[in-house]
Formats: sequence, C-alpha cells, structure tokens
Amino acid sequence: MSIRTRGINHPALFGLSYEKTIDFYTRVLGMRLVLEQPNLDDPDSVHLFFEAGPGQFIAYFVPKPGKEIAGRVQSGALNHVALNLDGPLEEAMEALRREGVPFSGPIDRGYERSVYFRDPNGVVIELLTWITLVPEGADEGDLILAAQAKRLARGAYAIEDEDVRAAIAELNP
Repeated sequence: MSIRTRGINHPALFGLSYEKTIDFYTRVLGMRLVLEQPNLDDPDSVHLFFEAGPGQFIAYFVPKPGKEIAGRVQSGALNHVALNLDGPLEEAMEALRREGVPFSGPIDRGYERSVYFRDPNGVVIELLTWITLVPEGADEGDLILAAQAKRLARGAYAIEDEDVRAAIAELNP
C-alpha cells in the first residue's frame, strides 16, 4: 500500500522580520493571518500561518516582534513542505518503514500529529494529520482562526486539540 495525501497543506519558510512578513502577506497580498504562536521548535522565533486559499497556507518562522535577523538563515529558505494525509498516520509510518525511509515522529504538535523525513533531494517533508479530524466541508482557515482565539483566551502557549474541538463546536453547532 502506498501513502495517500490530499494536497499540500503548507510550505514552511524562514523569514527575517516579524513585522515586514505580516505586513506583506496581510496588507499587500490580502491573506488572513490565522495563526500566530511561538515556534514549538525554537523559542526565539514565532510561527505564522497565512491562509492562501481554503485549506491552503503559507507558514513562516520569523524572529520575535522587534527583532530582525540577518545571516542566521537565508531569506526565504525552505524549512519543509507539509502534506495533509488521507488516512491514518500509523499507515503512513508503516509505508515509510517498508520503503526503508528513515523518519522522525510521530511528533505531537498540539492539534496535529506529524512525521518528518527527507525526499531524495534532501527536502524535508512533513506528513500531518489533525488529532480531531476537520469536518467535511469546513474551512481550515476559519477553524484555525477560531482555535487560535480559544488558545489566546486560555492564555496557552500553543493551540491544543481542546481548542480545535471547541472551535468545531462553535463553528458547527
């Protein structure tokens, strides 16, 4: 059996400026900023998620507000490409094992679970699945935005599955 995906969820890029990145993607390109939280892998940076279209996002890892960096990463450097899984993460992990592809994970991202591996060109690929599945026909951007509001109301560090479940209940009463 092969791994089944249902599209690219997001490319994750490194950026040099929190303020300039938000301004460009929201004001210039008119995208919604649906997620802003600490980068779970680097406490010195922020994870931003911009909605490019229904269920389509561009992610950026940028320095904290007020801090620009130069030289640490190349501007626009790709961190990884995330693919939405169609099917259980465990099946994808077993398929990777059968193919002899080393991976790390599963990694709990609060509301998602992921595995990471490199393609033959060295590009890092993330396979992800939501812990609580996104309801059929739901706009993932609306769902992440509502979960973000729940996270902020709780004063939590990052979005958790409880925020997603509460957002689903709110958006689909």
